Formats: sequence, C-alpha cells, structure tokens
Amino acid sequence: MPQNTQYTDAIMRILNQAGEPISDGEMMRLGEEIYGEDWKKVNLIRLKCIRTALRSVGVVTHPKRGSWGLTPDAAAQLDRWKAVGEGGIWREHLRLRDEEKQTIEPAPPDPPQPRGASILELTKTLVETWGPSGYEHRIRDLIREEVAALADETWLDGLGNLICRVGSGGKKVLIAAHMDEIGLMANYQEPESGYLRFTNLGGLRPDTLNGNRVQFEDGTVGVIAAQEGGGQALSDFYIDVQNEIGGNATAVGQPAGFMREMQTRGARIVAKSLDDRIGCVVAIEAMRRLNKSTPNELYFAFTVQEEVGLRGAKTAAQSLHPDIGIAVDVTGSGDQIRGRKMQVRLGGGAAIKVHDPGLVVPVAIKNWMIERCEADGIPYQLELLAGGTTDASAIQLADAGVPSGCISIPTRYLHTTSETVDIGDVNACIDLLSALLANPIEL
Repeated sequence: MPQNTQYTDAIMRILNQAGEPISDGEMMRLGEEIYGEDWKKVNLIRLKCIRTALRSVGVVTHPKRGSWGLTPDAAAQLDRWKAVGEGGIWREHLRLRDEEKQTIEPAPPDPPQPRGASILELTKTLVETWGPSGYEHRIRDLIREEVAALADETWLDGLGNLICRVGSGGKKVLIAAHMDEIGLMANYQEPESGYLRFTNLGGLRPDTLNGNRVQFEDGTVGVIAAQEGGGQALSDFYIDVQNEIGGNATAVGQPAGFMREMQTRGARIVAKSLDDRIGCVVAIEAMRRLNKSTPNELYFAFTVQEEVGLRGAKTAAQSLHPDIGIAVDVTGSGDQIRGRKMQVRLGGGAAIKVHDPGLVVPVAIKNWMIERCEADGIPYQLELLAGGTTDASAIQLADAGVPSGCISIPTRYLHTTSETVDIGDVNACIDLLSALLANPIEL
C-alpha cells in the first residue's frame, strides 16, 4: 500500500470484500483477518476520522450511526483524491465542513422562559419587603405582579386577601399562605426622652428584641432597646427614633416591621419573615408549575392578618366555599439544642401536619398527602405541633365544615430575624403541593 494512503486503501479493501455496510466492530474484525496482528495497533478513532473525510469527498457512505459503506462510484471518486494522500483528503473535508457551517441558517433563539425570578431571588424579594399584619399592601402588590400571568383570574377581597383562581370544575380547593409578618405599633411617646413605647402586631419574643432595628411605614429606622434591668416583657422596651436635633423622626401610630437582609449558607436560607413568605413562595412556584392546567378548581389565597388571629383565612373561606383547605406555612423543628420535642428536622422533607392545637387533620387528608409523596418519591415527615396553628384551623370551620390540612416548611428560630429553612425542604413542599393539585382529587 502506498504510505500516504495506507489506511484509506485498507478501508477500501475491507469494504469491497464485505460488499455491504458494516459496523465499526465488523471493520476491526475483518481488518484483523486481512492484515493480521498489525491491524490491532490501528487506533479506531483514527479510522473513524479517515472514514469521515472519505465521506466528505463522496467515497464512503454513513447509512446509520456506527456503520461503514461505499458509494456507487467510490473507486472513481477515490482516484481523484489519492494523489493528495490522506492529509489532503482531510484538509478537503475541513474545507467542505466550514463551507457548510457558513451556509447553515442560525438556530432560532431559545423560547422565552416563564416569567418569574428563581426561588432564591423570589424569596429574597418577598422576605425583605415591608408588610406587618394589617399593612400588607406592599407585599401584596409584589405577589400580585408575580402571579398575574399564572392565574385565570385575580382579585382582592374586602379584608385585603389576594385571591387567584386557577382552573374550573372538579374539587374546589383553597390554598392559603399568609403575606403578613410580625411587627409592632408605636403607641406612646415618653414625654421627657421622646422614646417610643410599642405594642405587638403578632407574636413578638422579648428575648430577641434588644438591639434589633425596625422600619416604620414612613421609612424611619428605629432601634429597639431594653430599659435598665428589663427585658422580660414588652413594657421593658422602647424604640429610639431620635434625630440629630433631639426630636423624633416619626410619631405615635406608625406601624413598623423588622429589618434584616436574607443570607444563604449552603442549602440553608436565613432571613426574617420566612413565616410565611416562604409559604407564599411555595404557592407561587406551584402555580408556575401548574401553568393553569389542573382538573380542579383552585383558589390560591395570599392571606392577611394571620399573625393576629387568622383573620384573612376566615373571610376567604367564608366567601369561596371550598371543598378542601390546604394551608402552606412554617413549623418548628426538633433539631435545636434543648429545643422543642418534635420529630421534624431541617432537611427531612415536606412536613405533613397531623395535629396542632387548632387543627386535627382528617385522616383522609393526611393519607392523601402521604400517598402522593410515596407515589412520587417526595421526601416527607409527619408534623405534630404542640404550640401554634395555621390558616387551616380557620378554613376548617367555614360553612358546614371544610376538611383541611397543612403542608409545613420546617423552620428554626421562628419569630426572630434569623428564621432558617432548608431549600431541599422548600422544593419538597413545592413538589407535593403541585402534585396534589395537578391530579384529580378523590377523597
């Protein structure tokens, strides 16, 4: 064989002997029969490169992946190229390939992605937005913009709940996630110092207040301090809002929310107001996944004033008359030092509520959620909460009674400015809620 076409000549001899397209493996086997042990030393990748080049110049066919064949006029075509050797054939292949690339029309752009931030971006936006109980207008506006394209219909009720309908027919399901956060209200100004005393909007923890910053609705930033020897009751605390000339930057009657930026630590999210902005995230992402496709009639209610008495859930349930209620809210965890005695832990998956002081979950609802998790491989854990309740306890009492349950996000350090959740648990809750609502409901 001429040195400059040794592999080409070998390939041609094998293919002529075979008489039909053969596989890579068959090429190697026949090569060994014809050329002996030396053929084993030939790199298959090198042979494939030569085959590709011969295909470009019309000698070899490629009828299917991993196969070799000859064109009808292979011998005539090869005579044109043998003089330039295998290096010349390869260069011609590259030239033809580059020409082809230039004539191919550019691929169409990727279709636009669904509107909406990533889960972390959305969470950060929601938790850092001001909105204590009774003053949810700012957070409601953000959520309404986020879900506008995800619902068939949206409206506000008389108390300020944002209601979003998805689908029609089938079971009527009310999904409630509250928008409000714990906060406070300035209710008295000390006559001599000008410091503001305050009352709570929701469940404040005195042991976490000292040194915290709060922002009033008018934008004023204040610092909470404990008077000398105090710190056990709200009456021991005051808010410093003094300006540089000794006057106060805000007045009695102003509501305030806590200030703290969200941080992440690996898969952990640390932020204020995860109670219950992370529940709002779960509801929004479930709406995004459903993409208006469900065999049920869903009402996503982003409720107000949960922290001061489940008020928004009561009015929503009274007006919508649901068949089933689902609250999406946070719950405590039992994985803290000398913490509460409960089985729920961060990283254990979605928490399916069994019981809390305001709700005994019907067995059919609990089993419906468990069976969905097991069918879809969604990690879950059972929640039995000794203190506190959710919007589900209000929904269950609407009309003649509504069977209700709760999907809970395990959370450490509740009602502080450093509430902590695990993103894996958040995703499990989104998976569970989406799966429950995407399928026909038979209870």
